[in-house]
Amino acid sequence: MIKRIVKEFRSNASWAVHNEVELFRCLASAIQKFSRSTFIDETHGGKVCNVEFDSVLNTTEVCEISDLLIMSISRTNEIRATFWQAKKEKKSRWLFRNSLTTCLDFTGQFNQWDLLARRPTIRPAYGFNPPHDLLSAFDSASIGSFGVFYEHKQNIEVAHSVAEMVTCAKPAKTSLAINSYLHKYNYHHSEAIGCLTLDGFLHALFAFRIGALIDSRQTAHAWLISRVLSKAKASGTSAAFIRALSAALISDRATSNGDEPEFNVSILIVREENQ
Repeated sequence: MIKRIVKEFRSNASWAVHNEVELFRCLASAIQKFSRSTFIDETHGGKVCNVEFDSVLNTTEVCEISDLLIMSISRTNEIRATFWQAKKEKKSRWLFRNSLTTCLDFTGQFNQWDLLARRPTIRPAYGFNPPHDLLSAFDSASIGSFGVFYEHKQNIEVAHSVAEMVTCAKPAKTSLAINSYLHKYNYHHSEAIGCLTLDGFLHALFAFRIGALIDSRQTAHAWLISRVLSKAKASGTSAAFIRALSAALISDRATSNGDEPEFNVSILIVREENQ
């Protein structure tokens, strides 16, 4: 399965033409084609799903919460989620040396890194009104992550990292780095801290090791499940996914009433599978 996903993705993705959003659309479409997964595509950029927060530099920042929400469902119907910020890196200094043994440096927005790594209290922006603790309500930092597309030996690869484990060397700088040594370790509830390659990321994803565990007894968690459930129903997602999401939502206290703005984040939902 994973070999077919990799082949499909690389045959449809163009490093020269596609940006990071288009690359993850290609990846999500390949995952959906060869596994029990569903991809709900949305528009990105502009004022879509933006939040406001106070940065670590004591400035007020506004940015999109992420490019993609990845949600995975285990064989026992546990659910994980991560807000995944996609990046495309053309000029990594470590890759220039043809090495992935130490770091993968990439360019990213400082405020996006601060948001996903530090997980501060958030406020509504441009009509989007999530719970103030949507990120901080998770005891695992895996709720925020980066996915960096890069080219290595003429193949498009993906490096995944929990955002808290991504390093920003100087305040307000856009140079970020993934510690390549951390791929050997797990975090918290057996989550993968980082994966250096597309193959490694897919193995972790289908082994239910990407993202933070959801506990819908917590209001922010239930809000997130409710919004995903609403999007899944509207997009015609299979009944199996609807049942799993509905079962996870053990309380109706955060159910969407249809009066709130759209949750316009692309959503990839996958099932744990044998590989």
